Amino acid sequence: MKTKIVLDAHFDMLLDVLALRRRGEHAVLERRFLPGFRSAGINAVVCSVFILDELVPEGALRNALDQISALYADLEESASFRLCRSVRECRAAADDGRVALFLSLEGAEPLGRDILLLRVFYELGVRLLGLAWSRRNYVCDGVSFEAEAPASSQGSLTDFGRELVAEACRLGMVIDVSHLNDAGFREVAHIVKVPFIASHSNCRALSSSPRNLADWQLESLAAAGGVTGMNAYGPFAAEERSARTPEALLAHLDYVVRRYGVEHAGLGLDLCACLLAINAGYIGEGNTDLFKDHADAGERFIKAVRERYKEDEADAILGENFLRIFEMVMGG
Repeated sequence: MKTKIVLDAHFDMLLDVLALRRRGEHAVLERRFLPGFRSAGINAVVCSVFILDELVPEGALRNALDQISALYADLEESASFRLCRSVRECRAAADDGRVALFLSLEGAEPLGRDILLLRVFYELGVRLLGLAWSRRNYVCDGVSFEAEAPASSQGSLTDFGRELVAEACRLGMVIDVSHLNDAGFREVAHIVKVPFIASHSNCRALSSSPRNLADWQLESLAAAGGVTGMNAYGPFAAEERSARTPEALLAHLDYVVRRYGVEHAGLGLDLCACLLAINAGYIGEGNTDLFKDHADAGERFIKAVRERYKEDEADAILGENFLRIFEMVMGG
């Protein structure tokens, strides 16, 4: 019997891996993250390379390379983890009792306007390309977090953005539209001919933040064979603070499953409050995640998904849906 895969499709853990190794810590993956993953039953994680605002644009490339270098160094000391470039490698890692890690760019800032750098990151193991964080870059416009802000700017993909998307697809990189504005999303859906993902986005119909996906976006994503990952950031789960509970996130999951099909829902928790390198300026004053860490998410959400859905449906939501797309796009 094959090992069940439970995959979190978005975690900014590399910020802490780099920061803590710079302080002199070792085996950060094993000591800081493995216990929570084990407790939650998570055995696959997409590690995003996220660049803090103060490093954009000049420091973006250097910091991205520093994060990946720190990961490589830590993997030499953390035998329970494996960097994977395919689903085959992911399943092999899980069968060995290790946690499979995939690499993603969260925003194309490290590339600047140099498309040749995409191949460099690919060779370093990056297999997912998030076009935007919630700011403008040379590829596209990101979308605001705030419900009262415009849902999108007028900007779609730039000429460089279209070229970059085409090259990413040629290389076999999964396109991630979380944080992309509405106009950019519409164009990606039109030009990308393989399934794409929203690694960590909920439903705008249930919580009106522009960071969530509108019904037309969820429909478009499903039509392309894509998946959206449920995001545990409180304001994306519910507008009222008193309603920001695990049940609210389950409501988003139920909404996707009921309207678009179980094959289009996944897990992209985006837990930030547990990271030392992310301050309140990013989380938002008074806002927090629904879960304090992965162990808490395992107890209060992953367990609930397994209780709420049939076994094959829960397996799909918790890992197999994303892996289906990874295998299709990455190969292997």
